Amino acid sequence: MTAPPVVPLTAELGAADRASAGGKAVGLAALLRAGLTVPPTWVVPVGALPSAAELAGLAEVAPRWAVRSSATIEDGAALSYAGMFRSELDVPVGGLAAAVARVQASARSRRVAAYRAWTGAGEREVGMAVLLQPFRPPSRSGLWLGRGLATGRLEWVPGGGEPLVSGAVTPSWEEWAPAGLVAGGESGVLTAGGTPVGAACAAVQRALGTPADLEFALLDGVPSGSELVWLQYRPMTRELTGDPTREPAGGAGPEEPGDAVVRGVPASPGQADGRVVLLRDASDPEWSPGTVLLTERTDPDWVPLMAEAAALVTAAGGMLCHAAIVARELGVPCVTGVGAAALARLAAGETVSVDGTAGTVSIVD
Repeated sequence: MTAPPVVPLTAELGAADRASAGGKAVGLAALLRAGLTVPPTWVVPVGALPSAAELAGLAEVAPRWAVRSSATIEDGAALSYAGMFRSELDVPVGGLAAAVARVQASARSRRVAAYRAWTGAGEREVGMAVLLQPFRPPSRSGLWLGRGLATGRLEWVPGGGEPLVSGAVTPSWEEWAPAGLVAGGESGVLTAGGTPVGAACAAVQRALGTPADLEFALLDGVPSGSELVWLQYRPMTRELTGDPTREPAGGAGPEEPGDAVVRGVPASPGQADGRVVLLRDASDPEWSPGTVLLTERTDPDWVPLMAEAAALVTAAGGMLCHAAIVARELGVPCVTGVGAAALARLAAGETVSVDGTAGTVSIVD
């Protein structure tokens, strides 16, 4: 039987539907069952190839759309595939069919193959469903990663979430515990409708009964001031470690005399020593496996290098960006958000010691 070209997302979607609707759709349905607000969503099932004519009717819903991946292996409990698949934002209705095809094709990309090889995921076929959601520019976007049912880390940026998830910026952050905010919030506690978003994230975890990896957006233009909309839920693939109350220095310099030259975000635990290599892009011929990779930021195309690195240090990014998530899944020590000046100082050294648990980088010689 031929799959219908597009179907509405409902709360009835469950784990048994992953093969047709993908992991992201299953996660959104779980949020709907918990009574939470998610964008109106239509699913292009695995195997469906909608034409422009079949999608033209969506113009009655919205003029512009978000086109998001929902692979059958995405957002699982073992591996997140964070950032591995294509998504497109602000797509006009006339461009939806082509955007859907590009998202579907991303399941066969080289970076997905590399990620699967390095994580030992095997060669199981990847099916790609696609989610269509009316596009509204957010005023703020953020991520939450739970440390427990009532605890977790919140990171957020103004505007859209791409700079946050890609690690292009070092975000504002908050740490939450059962008693409330315990660290961060120096730029102001993020709220929606008068409720702290961190408290709302903890409430979502209690409703789901599990620590969660959440993505959200705040949309302005409602009577309460801003509306909190949930964009993604996936199970935790790796626990967060390190001291949650320590604020990254952002490369401001040594905190005290000794070996620690810079302090950033403890993004992936572990300790490793190695010769440093500063790279500007993933195709740089200067790369050598077993070295400490220094770079401004990474994207999914860097996965083969990350898997071969002794450790990873980035100038920008937080604890919840794609580079940090993938580093934890690969078991590579990682410190993010050290700042550009600090990265340059580290690059001038020969060998460094990276402590991804503490978020420090020391020059050895």
